[in-house]
Amino acid sequence: MPAPARTLFCLPYAGGGASAYGGLLRELAGLTVTPIQLPGRENRIAEPPAFTVGEIADEIEPATGGPYALYGHSMGARLAFEVVRELRRRDLPPPSRLYVGGAHPPHRKVPLAATADLPDEAFIDQLVRRSGALPELKHVPELRELLLPVLRADFAWIKSYRYEPEPPVDTPIVAFTGLDDGEVGAADMLGWARHTTAGFRLRTLAGGHLFVKDRPGDLAALIAADLAGVHPLPDLGEVHLWLGSGPLPYGEHGDAGLTVATCQAAGLVLTAATRAPTVGVALTHPAGPVDAARWLSAGEREQVEGAAEEDRRWLELRAVTAKRALAAAAGPGADPTAAGFPDLADPAPWRASEGRLSGWWVVHLPVPTARGEAPAAVAVPDDRVRLRFDTLPDRAG
Repeated sequence: MPAPARTLFCLPYAGGGASAYGGLLRELAGLTVTPIQLPGRENRIAEPPAFTVGEIADEIEPATGGPYALYGHSMGARLAFEVVRELRRRDLPPPSRLYVGGAHPPHRKVPLAATADLPDEAFIDQLVRRSGALPELKHVPELRELLLPVLRADFAWIKSYRYEPEPPVDTPIVAFTGLDDGEVGAADMLGWARHTTAGFRLRTLAGGHLFVKDRPGDLAALIAADLAGVHPLPDLGEVHLWLGSGPLPYGEHGDAGLTVATCQAAGLVLTAATRAPTVGVALTHPAGPVDAARWLSAGEREQVEGAAEEDRRWLELRAVTAKRALAAAAGPGADPTAAGFPDLADPAPWRASEGRLSGWWVVHLPVPTARGEAPAAVAVPDDRVRLRFDTLPDRAG
């Protein structure tokens, strides 16, 4: 097992500078937190706001002789991922962890990148509303003059980014998402799992898109626990999901007082553990049969039939998986068709509108498998639940 990281290099979100990591500097006292300052910001304000992956790798290369880790937030996550691949091309030791926060996986488009071509007012409005940018950008000319060139350059990089397929990295990836992040949710962050052969974890914490700046204590606690190999029992309002067979790795804590639910499909085992009195979990084989007549209401079947032909199978899989999760939570005697979902294409958590579990929510999770993504769903009593997702050691290697 590699030695725990002693240095954590941090790469910023679009428009951000090294000061965004001031909170982690204070909270991670046992780790050397080293923010990478990109050109055009803060103490490098006089430089043109342009950068390359190679230049960032040059800064990190001298530290690769000892244990180190990378954290990238939003744009910085893609930068950090590309830096790991660049260091691999140079035959240098990889980081012990790649931490990514609030970022779509590299093979996916970034919806917010479409704002790069908007006029200044509309561009700033989108950033403030959707990504937590400073509201003062709208009203303080001096701040706008200072930050707008950097934001424009960063979003131009995001828009022009093209993922080039390569083998997955041999570094564990740990992904973080804010509970109130409307741009990048838990389901989006699961896409990072396909880019590593060394194990994947997902953590959800309170906060919006810029939780790295707004909730540094919470983020630092999760990073410290991960580096220490600690698997705490779930808190109230939290569900742990484990992909893979074998006992839950809570060690001496066992699983006393927990509600545990398990399902199997596609050669996988998915387990949920929570302190709540009930939870439902379901996993569907992506190529298996779908019994829509049993699980879906007439209105839901109409939604499927009215969708484009190429979308029908996906809608059925998601809907049936959601119903199976609700039925698992409700127990014997539940009528799965009674819990109606008004919009099967909605990517957000679904609220059951009728039936015994009216008011319960279903969170969708596209679980990565060797045959592509398998739809999974977790039924929880409210939409504020925090999720943890881990691959068990026998799958993480």
